[in-house]
Amino acid sequence: IIGGVCFSIYIIGVFLIKPILIKQLEAGKQIENKIFFIKRYYEILNQKAYYEQKSKATKKIDAALSRRFLDQKKPALAAAALQKILESYAQKTSVSIESSRIEKPKYVERILAIPGEINVRSNLRNLVQFIQRLENHQKFIAVEELALRRSNKIDPEELESRLLALGFIQFLEPKKDKK
Repeated sequence: IIGGVCFSIYIIGVFLIKPILIKQLEAGKQIENKIFFIKRYYEILNQKAYYEQKSKATKKIDAALSRRFLDQKKPALAAAALQKILESYAQKTSVSIESSRIEKPKYVERILAIPGEINVRSNLRNLVQFIQRLENHQKFIAVEELALRRSNKIDPEELESRLLALGFIQFLEPKKDKK
């Protein structure tokens, strides 16, 4: 009888109590994992002010960058604005513009650039001031090419120059799908 009772206790322990204990341990682990997840979630929620601050900083940087590009969204209007800037600086620095033309827009480092080519006649000092003012303009304008030649053999300071100035529009090149 004692052997039968011990055998029945062993079978009840192995087939009934052991699976119940295993399920309770697994349920406890799942509860601990969910509590950990909830704690991490609340930690992230408590950092809301940090992320709002980062968002404001990003918006300020975006606004500052947008002021560096030409205001117009259409290339033709941006080209007219670039030409107006070039002409105004030419007047301020006593540089005479012989001819000017706007070339076809192109992408430079995935940003749309409006190239404006101008031929100017001036002395070296005025030309340097003109280029310096262009490159220090509040809008991002870069002089990509500069070709100089003496126009007067008597006065070596008088120069004919060809400038290729780039004005940029805040428009990114569309990404190409690789197939």
